Amino acid sequence: MNFIPLNVSLDEACIKDFIRRYHFDEKDKNEVLKLYRQVKPRIHTAFHYVTGNDKNSFCKENAEDVVILVTLGQAFDEFQESFLSKGDIHRAYMLDCIGLELLWAAYDEVDKEINNRTGKYVGNYTFAGEDTLPITEIPRLMGILGQKLVTYNSAFALTPKKSVVMVAPLLDEKMEKNARCSSCSNKECTLRAAG
Repeated sequence: MNFIPLNVSLDEACIKDFIRRYHFDEKDKNEVLKLYRQVKPRIHTAFHYVTGNDKNSFCKENAEDVVILVTLGQAFDEFQESFLSKGDIHRAYMLDCIGLELLWAAYDEVDKEINNRTGKYVGNYTFAGEDTLPITEIPRLMGILGQKLVTYNSAFALTPKKSVVMVAPLLDEKMEKNARCSSCSNKECTLRAAG
């Protein structure tokens, strides 16, 4: 039931892509960098996982799979809330986007850690809330995970907010995982050609 800490960060050299991806203006670049540098010491990324097999499968279609919970921790939420409480929605939104990028970076680290610990490779994630894994499955998945650090409410929203629950197959061979754009449902996004 222990959480495994992860060291995740963003490449500040890629801030131009970040600005474009989240539709900020070029004038927001310095503020995004400033916020990232302020929130970085508050990021306590960690994950917890439980593996299953034929008799206890989570994906239902795979012989062996894994339920994973990733969180950036409560301090990230508190920092973002400090801007919301002042009515600074713009900076709070910037932090939300930074959090999404940090979670994305965490997934690669989760894959490496699970491979180191199990000898298996993590396949494509199915996130709670997708069509094949309805959000109403949160209580069942959280019960399987059996931890107390991340909680959920009656609307199945997780706390800390920058936390995700997902399920993935465990594979004997490494596979090429879906790129960010190919796994996104927005087929009309202008970043698709660039991403």
